[in-house]
Amino acid sequence: MIYDITKYGAKAQDDFFSTEAIQSALDACHKAGGGLVLVPAGTYRTGSIQLYSDIELHLESGASLIGPDNCDKYTKLPYSWELYPYTMTLIYAENAKNVKISGTGKIDFNARAFALHDKICTGLPEEKRGLLTDELLGECHYEMPPREKRPSRLIFFNECENVEISGITLVDSPTWTIVFNKCNKILTTKLRIDNDLRVTNCDGIHCCGCRDVIISDCNFTCGDDCIALTGISDYNETVENVLISNCIFSSASAAVRIGFLASKVKNILINNLIIRNSNRGIAIFAGEDGTVSNVKITNLIVDTHIFAGPWWGKGEALVLCAAHANSLIEDISVNGVTVSAENSTVIYGVNKNIRNVRLHDWNIRLSYGKARPLYGSSYDLAPHQSFPAPDARKELPWLYVEGVEQPATENIRVTSNHEEYEFSTKEIVK
Repeated sequence: MIYDITKYGAKAQDDFFSTEAIQSALDACHKAGGGLVLVPAGTYRTGSIQLYSDIELHLESGASLIGPDNCDKYTKLPYSWELYPYTMTLIYAENAKNVKISGTGKIDFNARAFALHDKICTGLPEEKRGLLTDELLGECHYEMPPREKRPSRLIFFNECENVEISGITLVDSPTWTIVFNKCNKILTTKLRIDNDLRVTNCDGIHCCGCRDVIISDCNFTCGDDCIALTGISDYNETVENVLISNCIFSSASAAVRIGFLASKVKNILINNLIIRNSNRGIAIFAGEDGTVSNVKITNLIVDTHIFAGPWWGKGEALVLCAAHANSLIEDISVNGVTVSAENSTVIYGVNKNIRNVRLHDWNIRLSYGKARPLYGSSYDLAPHQSFPAPDARKELPWLYVEGVEQPATENIRVTSNHEEYEFSTKEIVK
């Protein structure tokens, strides 16, 4: 059965909200036992809508859903983590099975209504702000309203099974774009996310405590992590069995983040990624009581630079950080990588709590970077404490290791590209 939202009163008009009509179509589909809810060509304004089991929400070519420009039309769900007092979501499902969002249409989350475009956060004292060129100032992030005054987790699946999102385009999210919380059997494919690189917290896909996840053939631009695999909603839950392949990512934070604080993450395969114009490539972090194990990464092209502004990260292609004695990162391999970066690969641990790391077949080109004089004086391991970096005018190591044994490296080729300084590209192991 096909349930066309226009048959339930939806109108493609800028001044008309079709929330009730879209929800009526979804409710009718649910009552009948499932089917396809069709969003035909046209632009429809909507507030929060709920999906159910055995329903496919299909946006055909030329169809667009646009979110509200304030929080009044958002549903507030009682899920609070990472400083958000609740979840204000546009499209959500809870305890559902066999749910799909598909098509070639678009969902516009309307972050431009929330970003404070006239207020730029440089992270510099006022007396140094004048040192920023227009190019560097254009990388600093917009200030955003407090978390309780902007929507969060715009597409939210909670404790769902067999979920698919495919084909559609998602744009302009003010915070986390897609969140899967404690879900199993997830497929996201041929998905485009195009967020503003200057809007903070607008992750692409965040998997919290999920299992059996495939993310493939996607193209993401995000002002925060393109992909995050954590247990941030419940540190007792493990993220495991995740495949990320054949994607193009651009991020003002990390293209792929694996682990965060006390998260438990294992069995991750990543292959065939292009990471372009990003602040950081791959970030693998284990905080107090956190573990990350069995991560295999192959075939990457990575282009990173130091972004101007107080972003997390400083142009690293790869960071492994286990800064607490009771954290653990083990069995990590990163092979077949072409890197253009403005900073070292960093491996930072305590008492050998990062184990069995293998870096093979890397071709690295290092450069000094336009933002380094203002922002590149330290290795940034946030939320852990950062520490001073070597003077890059004298030495810019391709690999900086502290607190753990040197990883196994093989077939590493390093060159430098800087017109003013002659710096070494050696390894530093402490």
